[in-house]
Amino acid sequence: MRGDEARERIAVEPDFILLKRFDYSLASLVDKHPGGVSDRVVAAALMVTEDDVGDIYENIILKLRDILKVDL
Repeated sequence: MRGDEARERIAVEPDFILLKRFDYSLASLVDKHPGGVSDRVVAAALMVTEDDVGDIYENIILKLRDILKVDL
């Protein structure tokens, strides 16, 4: 699978991750690791850097705070 094809699938298919050992399936990864995985694994699955994983996480937290009207 080429990089641009994988990036497209990551963007449009909710269950697709770029980890062959989990059959390219987010659901399979979650089934095998319900407590979560390291940022390194997340980065590999989404074709981003570990720094990007931290940025994505922070953006998610900010959006949730805004939706839930939480101020800290």
